[in-house]
Amino acid sequence: MLPIVAVQIAPAEAPPALEQLLLEACSTGLERARCVSARRLESQTPRGVALVSWEGPGHVSIEVGLGANQGDAPLWVSRVLDFSQGDPENERWRAVGFTIALLADDPRFWPPEPEPESLAVAPIDTPPAEPAGPGPALDRVPIVAELRGLAAAGLLHGPWRWGAEARLAVPLGSVFVVTGGVGYSLASDASVDARWFDVSAGIGVRVPSLFADVDARLRFELLAQNVAVTAHLGELTDRNTAWVPGASFGGDLQAPLGDAWLASARADVFMLDGSTGINSAGRRVAASVGAGVVLGLGAGYRF
Repeated sequence: MLPIVAVQIAPAEAPPALEQLLLEACSTGLERARCVSARRLESQTPRGVALVSWEGPGHVSIEVGLGANQGDAPLWVSRVLDFSQGDPENERWRAVGFTIALLADDPRFWPPEPEPESLAVAPIDTPPAEPAGPGPALDRVPIVAELRGLAAAGLLHGPWRWGAEARLAVPLGSVFVVTGGVGYSLASDASVDARWFDVSAGIGVRVPSLFADVDARLRFELLAQNVAVTAHLGELTDRNTAWVPGASFGGDLQAPLGDAWLASARADVFMLDGSTGINSAGRRVAASVGAGVVLGLGAGYRF
């Protein structure tokens, strides 16, 4: 019968399914023992003990102590793991199990195997063993897609406009991301109805763990805005459109709602070519707002 390593998890109310994932990964990675829960010890005396202490969902410390021989004082080794925001919870627990197996497999914990009797047998070349399982994806930065409702207004003049946007953030590494989005919004003011269609793209910088589990992202984007204005002059209606270039600077806040979903908010300041005017019936009825603010609130999904 294989020796056992008793695994004790704190806090004690660990979900049973996640605890089972940890024990299975630990037993798979160990060559000379198997892992069992310290709360459900069998009659067999443990060969060693593993202490797992979670300090929030993204940080865990692991200590493993085993005796080299019966009666010896145990030797202790430890490891600390930090997980990123996008790591699924089941992969975090599985990674802890493989780490316990790695620490418990230290040759100092195990007496040398007895030398077999010499036999005149030719050596057999064997291919290297495949790794026991995937390690933790600690440095993986997820792609984030977001859908938000919008409210925007000019700093100088113009009515509030309301709409929605879809955005995408693709990581270039652990810090920088490529960002882009499309938005659509509407507004009315007296005899003028207006709609805006925005397309933007730029670069962002991730600010992980701003406070608690909330991440932040700062962005600078180039902006192309299509403005369409419908003027009502008595019984006459005239419609004009114009493309307006500009830029925006802002940031996003992201709070997790689970392994993949998150709540998302944004705030931006934009600047446009305010000299673009829209004429109707020979007179100027509107112009692109030179600067303004955009606020958004919605949800996102991490891939």
